[in-house]
Amino acid sequence: MKRIFKDLEFNGQKITLETGKIAPQANASVLATMGKTVVLATVVMGKVDESKDYFPLQVEFVDKLYAGGVIKGGKWIKREMNPSDTSILFGRIIDRSIRPLFPKGFQNEVQLIVTVLSNDKENDVVIPAFIAASAAITISDIPFNGPVAIARIGLLNDQLVVNPTLSQTKESKMELLVCTGSAGVNMIECGAQIVANDTVLQGIELAQNVGIEINQQLADFAKEVGKTKLEFKAVLPSETLKQDINKLIQADLDDMIANGQDGSHVQAEEKIIDKVHEHYEAQLKSEEVSKIELTMAAADLMRTAIRQSTLNGRRFDNRQVDEIRPLDIEAGVLPCTHGSALFQRGLTQAITITTLGPLTDRQYLEDSLGETTKRYFHYYSAMPFTTGQTGRVGRPGRREIGHGALAEKALLAVLPTEEEFPYTIMVTSEIMSQNGSSSMASTCGSTMSLMDAGVPIKDKVAGISVGLISQDEYDNSSKYILLTDIAGVEDHFGDMDFKITGTKDGITAIQLDVKRPGLTMDMIRGTFEASTKARLQILEKMNSVLSAPRASLSVYAPKIKLVKLPEDKIGEVIGSGGKTIKALMEKYAVQIDIDDFGNASISSQDDQSIADCAYAIESMIKEVQVGEQYDGEVTRVENYGAFVEFLPGREALLHVSEMATGFISDPFSIIKVGDKLKVTISGFNDNHQIKLSAPEFKAAHQGEARPQGEGRPMGGGRSFGDRPRFGDRPPRRDGGNRTEFKPKNFGGYDPNRHPDRDK
Repeated sequence: MKRIFKDLEFNGQKITLETGKIAPQANASVLATMGKTVVLATVVMGKVDESKDYFPLQVEFVDKLYAGGVIKGGKWIKREMNPSDTSILFGRIIDRSIRPLFPKGFQNEVQLIVTVLSNDKENDVVIPAFIAASAAITISDIPFNGPVAIARIGLLNDQLVVNPTLSQTKESKMELLVCTGSAGVNMIECGAQIVANDTVLQGIELAQNVGIEINQQLADFAKEVGKTKLEFKAVLPSETLKQDINKLIQADLDDMIANGQDGSHVQAEEKIIDKVHEHYEAQLKSEEVSKIELTMAAADLMRTAIRQSTLNGRRFDNRQVDEIRPLDIEAGVLPCTHGSALFQRGLTQAITITTLGPLTDRQYLEDSLGETTKRYFHYYSAMPFTTGQTGRVGRPGRREIGHGALAEKALLAVLPTEEEFPYTIMVTSEIMSQNGSSSMASTCGSTMSLMDAGVPIKDKVAGISVGLISQDEYDNSSKYILLTDIAGVEDHFGDMDFKITGTKDGITAIQLDVKRPGLTMDMIRGTFEASTKARLQILEKMNSVLSAPRASLSVYAPKIKLVKLPEDKIGEVIGSGGKTIKALMEKYAVQIDIDDFGNASISSQDDQSIADCAYAIESMIKEVQVGEQYDGEVTRVENYGAFVEFLPGREALLHVSEMATGFISDPFSIIKVGDKLKVTISGFNDNHQIKLSAPEFKAAHQGEARPQGEGRPMGGGRSFGDRPRFGDRPPRRDGGNRTEFKPKNFGGYDPNRHPDRDK
């Protein structure tokens, strides 16, 4: 096969696309290279699936550890198994962007697999991955209204930067991902450190312009190597069938809309669909029509009726277009958790729980960039009962992982640092009822739960979802209406779910899903205005319930103090075989955990025990200075002086010459173990051992008179004056340095004497 290359140029950067060699049995495959990061996208089309009332698209993002030279951690299993949360989130970004661009009624199975083959750990892998995916579908024979492009925008030194490197992203105040198709923006993912609306809007517009430029180059690539698109028969109910069903259920539709309340659409929809199935029972048995065909026809009629009613000025539950459903907020709803809150908006209800632990409880993550950790994470859980239905219970799905990640991202900007609050923070949102934007209820509940736990967050964060319904989703010039706080029925039958979170001062997170090909900048600006107004209303209500973090932690939460250890002191605190740290834990009845970064986390239920242990550790690592004074206690007495513990675990020698104002032949006569005295750091010897003096003690003790002509006294005592003190050495007679070590040869191998022996 012929290999074809295409260089995409944008904003001074380059992505090289290659097709024609790798994965020849796929409908299309594209290898994208950015720097030394290489990603392969393959797309395969399967058979028509008429059993589903949604497009059977599967997107898998596979981040191979070998791409970054990483072997999977763990003792036994080295094979990479289930995708990481990061891979799932990247896959969702691609899915949400391309799904609206497949033609209506196209029901063939489509599987897109994006595999990271090489990661240079400097370029953002999601950029070449997305471009490769878009290019592969665009040049394939699979029907697709693309291409679609992606751009990341950073905010460095208050300047917008296109596709910053990973090192730049760490310093950026905003991580904004925007996908753009021919009809406008169709996906946004953003995390920000409280950034103003106007700045984010400028970033979106900049990303859109970059996307338009990339799309033109992708279209040129498709003209060069693209296959002829498949002609397909749309799997849609016939207009004749829809007209017949419309006559059957028209009265039910009118009743459904006239009596619409928050959540009443679920039973109303089921009632209508059951009625349609019963009416066509004979045709179902004879297979003249399928159950899915009848369901799709009824759903399409309900969609049309509700959308038209909304455009005519009546929302399903009779609210104004900018009206938030009634709020119910409580803090401290669970007695034994570290922090908890209930947040309810209409029929959407979440109980969010905060759990605190030592820093050693942090989460470890592994991908082709290597191993990373995080001390704050948010989990989202929604059981089947939350929608009044039965269903599968087990591992969290992609939706749950995505909702948890959004709520987690929303609070990052206001969390205290490790130094300010040395805890691992786990927040769990237990959804109790779903009817529109439970992820935003999780965000608001997280704020209240964290404050209830006493976590000193910098500000409160709230979020709201804004929806859109248009006269014609394929015509951006047609009439449309924005809906604040969309309920489940408006999410299901509407054109978008645009979630924005933030404080009173700016944005912290965004997530946009659309069912239409794209949004205009006017639609996006209108959404920002509506969401800001709603967010401030919610923040005001939250403030009336709990205005600031509680002053103290729950009695059930561990009390933790963080001591930062210098690298050269970590071993000293741990001790040989852990002897020192075990002794500290036993003495003070605490738990001490030291991580790879030198953070000593001391935890206990007793604040005083923590304080005493922290003081002991800080004393062990303290760099003492000459002239500092301490209250010491004698731990050992020898003929040449006394050892004094001047800090917990730290002792030094008070030489006999510093004990009295004269000669002392027997130190035991004036000092004993347990004596307390004030000592001063007087200096250090050649081995950097501390030398002590005790001016007050010395002044209070008169030494003995030394007999004339006597040399060094018996018993190890030393005179002072011209005699060397502890730690000092007299100079060598030859003028050399006494610290210099010169090994002697005792008849062993000497390479200088036998220079030819090693040849």
